Amino acid sequence: MAETNRQAIPLRQFSPDPMCSSRLYGQLLNPVETVSEQPENPFSKLVSEQQYAIVPSFTLESGVTLRNVPVAYTTRGKLSEHGDNALVICHALSGSADVADWWGPLMGGPGQAFDMTRFYIICLNSLGSPYGSASPMTLRDGAGEDRYGPEFPLTTIRDDVK
Repeated sequence: MAETNRQAIPLRQFSPDPMCSSRLYGQLLNPVETVSEQPENPFSKLVSEQQYAIVPSFTLESGVTLRNVPVAYTTRGKLSEHGDNALVICHALSGSADVADWWGPLMGGPGQAFDMTRFYIICLNSLGSPYGSASPMTLRDGAGEDRYGPEFPLTTIRDDVK
């Protein structure tokens, strides 16, 4: 990833919405960086308005530790003042973080399952999926020119949840 695209930010500002400041972010992702693109991964460009959090170090359930781990995500709606309206949507392992792309009819305003006027909707791209999160398409440790390729470690749903 090009250094010019990275921006170190305090964790309390991790979310695009400044109202989002949770102890969980502080425990898991401090410090975290965000980037606006992932130029080495051509598939990440398929999801518009996607953001990337770069987690400095992440140990998988298998015991393998990944470094500078990109996690692609999208958000929609607005986080409430109390931070109590977040709705995390998971996707199929072959999907992306673009909720509207695969659950579009359920998104919208009042009366829709994913009511963006009521919920702050967050969708993170699963580890191993090529659409932006750490996968065989990403650079080892987020640097150099060597991609993981077929040597990308196995991940589990528990890794995604963590």
